[in-house]
Amino acid sequence: MRAPPPVEYNSRLSRAWRVALSLLVGASVAVPLAWGLPYFAAHWGSSRPDALLDGLADPRLQGAFAAWAAAMAIAAFWLWRHARAAGERTLRWDGQDWVLASAAPGGAEQRGDAELMLDLGPWMLVRFLPYAALGGATWLPLTAGPDLARWAALRGALWNWRAGPGDARP
Repeated sequence: MRAPPPVEYNSRLSRAWRVALSLLVGASVAVPLAWGLPYFAAHWGSSRPDALLDGLADPRLQGAFAAWAAAMAIAAFWLWRHARAAGERTLRWDGQDWVLASAAPGGAEQRGDAELMLDLGPWMLVRFLPYAALGGATWLPLTAGPDLARWAALRGALWNWRAGPGDARP
């Protein structure tokens, strides 16, 4: 089988990806609240004692709620900071290896494996795993741009390239 032709594509967090990340964080906060609020509203101020509402006076439960709120705040801050730090990255298939250009100007390129994790047509999520153990995986959100020929070539390279046995180099 022939290798896909060389292709190069830039990755940047588009407005759509930022909206999707914001909706994900918002949903992780809103769903538990939307699940519990109708119950509390129906039983708040009732003359009969309610075990669940009495349980809210337990310091362990209050601590769990505080930890959950803190975790959501930390996750939102991490996503915001990661989105700001994620500059434009260039992913390149040279016919033999995947290459990820450094985010810093003049930085070293990394060779590794690129795996297509999510393909929604005009949006893809790719995980780049460098051969060198200098860092972990790099997640690249890719959005179709005006150059549809390069987009099609990139999708073809990601779908058709498969690592052979022993390709995960140390």
